[in-house]
Amino acid sequence: MNINFSGNDLYNGFNLAAGIVPSSAIKNVLKGVKVESRNNRVEFTATDLEVLVKYRPSVKECAEEGSIVLPAVRVTNVLREWAGNEDVLMSVEGSACLLKSKGGYFKIAGEDAGQFPDVVVPEAKDMVEIDGEVVSDMARRVMHSVSTVKVRSAFCGVFIRILGEDIVMVAADGNRMSCIKRKVHNSSGVSMDGIIAVKCLTYLQRFVAECRGMLRIGIGEFQIRFAGEKGEVISQLIDGQYPRYEYLLPVGNDRKVEVNRNELLSGVRMASFMTNEGYRVVKLVFKDGKLRLVSRAADVGEAEIEVAVSYEGSAFEISFNPDYVVDALKSSDSETVTMEFGGNDNAALFRTGHEQVEVIMPIER
Repeated sequence: MNINFSGNDLYNGFNLAAGIVPSSAIKNVLKGVKVESRNNRVEFTATDLEVLVKYRPSVKECAEEGSIVLPAVRVTNVLREWAGNEDVLMSVEGSACLLKSKGGYFKIAGEDAGQFPDVVVPEAKDMVEIDGEVVSDMARRVMHSVSTVKVRSAFCGVFIRILGEDIVMVAADGNRMSCIKRKVHNSSGVSMDGIIAVKCLTYLQRFVAECRGMLRIGIGEFQIRFAGEKGEVISQLIDGQYPRYEYLLPVGNDRKVEVNRNELLSGVRMASFMTNEGYRVVKLVFKDGKLRLVSRAADVGEAEIEVAVSYEGSAFEISFNPDYVVDALKSSDSETVTMEFGGNDNAALFRTGHEQVEVIMPIER
C-alpha cells in the first residue's frame, strides 16, 4: 500500500481520528488509528468502543489496497512536524509503515488491522439533514446543564428529538435545564429521539470544525449516527427514559425583566466573588425599576452590584447559584436577555436567544 498525501491533509485527518483514541486501553490496538486503502480511497478509523469515527482524507495518489493500525500518539507527533510539507509518502508492508517526507523518514511498527474491533454500523433507514455547524452550536449551548452525577444516567447525556421540521436538544441536572430548537430538512417526516453522551457531542464539535457542510443524522434503537461528506461519527446511546422536558418549563411567570446580557453576566460574576464553596448564593433584588445583585459570606465579605433593567412591576427578590446564571448567559449570543419570574420559590425562565431557554431553580433562603 503506497499513498501520497499533502502534509496538511494527512496531519489534520489523522489527528482528527486520533482525537477519540483512549489514553489507556486493555488492547494495544485500541490505542491506534486504522488506516485502510480501498477502491482508490483512504479511510481513517478510530474508536473507544463507545464512539466510532471514520474520516476520509484527501489524497494525491493511492496505489494498491491494504490496511494497518498505527499508534495514534506517536504518528500524530511525527505528522505535526511535517504538516507544512508538500508531500508525505506512506508505504505499508506487513506490520510496518514507512513515512517519508522532505528531510527524512520514519519506519513505525504497527498492528494487524485484523485485530481492530469489527464495529458493525447498521445503515440508518431514515436520516434528516442539517448544517453541521448548527448541530455543533446547539450542543455547545446546552451541555453545561448535563448532570455529573453518574447514578442519574439519563441526565448524564443530552436528549435529542427530531419531530417534523424541528430538532430539539435538552440537558438538565435537576437544578437547571437548557433547551434549544432549530430546523432540519426532514423530507421523510420521520420522528426519532435518544440520549447522547457528552463525550460524543464534544468530539462532534471538533469533527464539524474539520468537516464543514451538511450532516445527515439518524437515530436507531441503540446508536446515533452523524454522517458528513468526508466521514461520520457513530455513538452508543445512553439507556434510559428522559423525562418530558416540556413539563419542566414554568408557566404563569408574570414578572418579565429585560436586561443587557453582558451587563448582567458581569454583575453576577462580580457578585459571585463574595461567595464561598459552601455558600454559592447571589440574591437578585428588584425594586424601583432597578436590579441589585447582593452576596455575602461571613469569612469572605459582601458585595452589592447595581445593573440597569427594564422592569416596572412590584418589588421582589430571588436567589440563585451564580454559576448557573453565568453558564446560562455565557451560552447566549443575544444582546438582550428576558427573565421571567413567578414566586421567589418558583423556577425562573431565561430567554437567552432564538428558540433557546434556560430554566433555573432558585435557592430558598
